[in-house]
Amino acid sequence: MRAENPVFFLDYDGTLAPIAQRPEEAFPHPEAPRVLRALMERHPVYVVTGRRVRGLEPLLPLPGLPVVGGHGLEEGVLFGEVRPLFPVDLGPLRARLPSCPGVRVEDKGFALALHYRGAEDEEKARACLEAWLKAVEGLLEALGLEALPGKKVLELKPKGVDKGQAVLRLLGRHPDHTPVYIGDDTTDEAAFLALRGRGLTFKVGEGPTAAQGRLKDVEEVLAYLQTYLRPTSL
Repeated sequence: MRAENPVFFLDYDGTLAPIAQRPEEAFPHPEAPRVLRALMERHPVYVVTGRRVRGLEPLLPLPGLPVVGGHGLEEGVLFGEVRPLFPVDLGPLRARLPSCPGVRVEDKGFALALHYRGAEDEEKARACLEAWLKAVEGLLEALGLEALPGKKVLELKPKGVDKGQAVLRLLGRHPDHTPVYIGDDTTDEAAFLALRGRGLTFKVGEGPTAAQGRLKDVEEVLAYLQTYLRPTSL
């Protein structure tokens, strides 16, 4: 499946970069910067990620690449201007962070990500997080926050903000383009649903999905993207 006049919406972790034990170690596939740079010369390209825009810069040195961070909570370009879209006060929640063995807290400013990948007992860490989540349910409601589960991570963010909302907002800027969305996580399902009947959507890896197509891994993602660069060579 290929779009004739595409606008690309690409997840980062698990899509352009293999999943790593720690977020700061998730370097892109060796071909990704080159392919993205070439795509940007031909088509609109956005990275849509749960990361902060600034947090992506040490990993993906592509100045000017448009990025939506925090699943839609901020927007900007790498090494350029970044603006928050949904400011929130996380202070009360920071005062009640969980004490779960193996759980690492990533403070994104606009959201908190609780990672348990690499915990000695990941199942026990996840159960601990679920118990903590019930204990702070009232606080989350008062702050207007919700819990968004991902691959071995629980993210606490403002309600109603997701990748589906983000891509529809961006698509409004490109009315004559066909969206092509590629992602691997449960957080990408909102975008798959939002774009149903509007464009092409691909799930990376296994598992149930609302996406139309499937790509096996990061290498297949890069191979697919390169089809949009032919017959022009890189």
